[in-house]
Amino acid sequence: MNREPSPIVKTHKYWKFFEMLPGAITLLLLIFPIIFSIIRPEWVAVFITLYATMWLFRSIRLSIYLTLSYIRSRNAFDTDWIELISYCDTPQKLEYDLSAMEKRKNKDEKKYRLLLDLREKLGIIQRANQYKKSSEIIHAIIYVTYKEPYEVIRESIKSYAASVYSSKKIIIVFSGEEKDKENALNIAEKIKHEFGDKFMNFIVTIHPYGLPNEIPGKSANATWAAKLLKKHLDEKNIKYENVVISNFDADTVSHENYFAEITFLYLTTLNREIKTYQPPHFYHNNIWNVPMAIRITALGCTFWEMAESNDIKIYRCFSSRSMGMQLAINTDYWDPMVMPEDSRQYWTAYFLENGHHELIIVKSPLYMDAISANTYKETFKAQYKQIRRWAYGVCDLPFIVFNMAANKKISLFEKIYQILFMIERNIMWATAPMILTFMGWLPGLLNPPFRETVMSYNLPSIVSVLLTVASIGVITCAIITLIIIPVPKNKITWRYISLIIQWFLIPLSSIFLSAIPAIEAQGRLLIGKKLEYQVAPKIRRQELD
Repeated sequence: MNREPSPIVKTHKYWKFFEMLPGAITLLLLIFPIIFSIIRPEWVAVFITLYATMWLFRSIRLSIYLTLSYIRSRNAFDTDWIELISYCDTPQKLEYDLSAMEKRKNKDEKKYRLLLDLREKLGIIQRANQYKKSSEIIHAIIYVTYKEPYEVIRESIKSYAASVYSSKKIIIVFSGEEKDKENALNIAEKIKHEFGDKFMNFIVTIHPYGLPNEIPGKSANATWAAKLLKKHLDEKNIKYENVVISNFDADTVSHENYFAEITFLYLTTLNREIKTYQPPHFYHNNIWNVPMAIRITALGCTFWEMAESNDIKIYRCFSSRSMGMQLAINTDYWDPMVMPEDSRQYWTAYFLENGHHELIIVKSPLYMDAISANTYKETFKAQYKQIRRWAYGVCDLPFIVFNMAANKKISLFEKIYQILFMIERNIMWATAPMILTFMGWLPGLLNPPFRETVMSYNLPSIVSVLLTVASIGVITCAIITLIIIPVPKNKITWRYISLIIQWFLIPLSSIFLSAIPAIEAQGRLLIGKKLEYQVAPKIRRQELD
């Protein structure tokens, strides 16, 4: 709490160099196999074998982490968070129930261990003089919208009102854009009329267009809304430390346990007000209403997040999430001049706290929309743009590099690890599908004498075996898909069949809806062509498959 924050570096004379670096490395990795297949084919053979081996280990890791994350989510669904909150509010009840359980011969061991762990956490909180009761905690949702249809917005707001945790402890800040003012205000009026009395407060605002030092996008709108929220809290004399603020996209539907779990985590976390609370995102809202290739992309994003959440060292803020209001203020909300507002806020908090910013994993999910537009062509185009926008997050690299260099309180090992991981993850995103799909045949194809060697003969077989074993990751995803995707009552047999068939599209999806948009995003940074923020369309319509 008392760490002296380091100043945040936002510009440097070599900033452009590090923006260009990922694109340059990706370009070299894609060109290297072509050129060296002609002059040094054996080098390319070794390179591809090592690349496939690395992919194998990543696939095994994905399978293990994804399974663990699924089990964790299932446990969260079955947890009575309201009961746990009541134990936080009345520690005497916790002690009484623990004492009673200890006297039983056949006690519920799982619950007993859970309560023991809770007693330890509460003891730490009390000794740090940070104990609070749930009656003190207020939730505030920054809900930004731009041209989303009423049906999408209504489902989101309805889910917040239906939370098992009292919605009377939730403030909604509904923020539309000036360019969509009439539509936003009309929808806000209908939503407020239906749900307004279910919340503590329902604030409606319009983010002005063309404010200085802003680029159009979610971060600018969310920052405008959060500053309005701050004024409201000041007027009501509500302490920032008692407020959990959630920054939600318009299609964000919360699991019924979400706000209850967030409240429990907030009550049992040290220095709670400067932490980020990151949930998994399940892109399930309209999963049966999109083409298979889009569905596989959406599920891939879901499973990637689930797996990443098991390694807190590399897990980052992403999309809709919650945090202490004080953290939002400390980081000056969300930088209105950058597109990846989620990761940029994480790194800002990371450097302000000298590398000690903590991400608290939330088990209850938020449900989001898969990309859906009016036609197949528009849907695929919009999905491509969304992945390209996410991949553009590599523009954080110079921010990370120069703030690492300026911060003397972060260890050298930590600095190197974080920078290299940032580069490695984005390079693999752009290059792995291309290299593993096309490059294995290049040495023999471009260098006829090499075809007669043992290495050339064995290379395709070796790579094929490695990638076949690596398919364990795809198999794990397919199995978990069958478990977690709700299947409509009609055409159940076809639905289950399609859940399996769709995974055969992964080679095409990984190339055209993952690698290529990532290559373009890095290429834009390489040549200095900035990417403008574009809202992904969210249209609820009849099933396509």
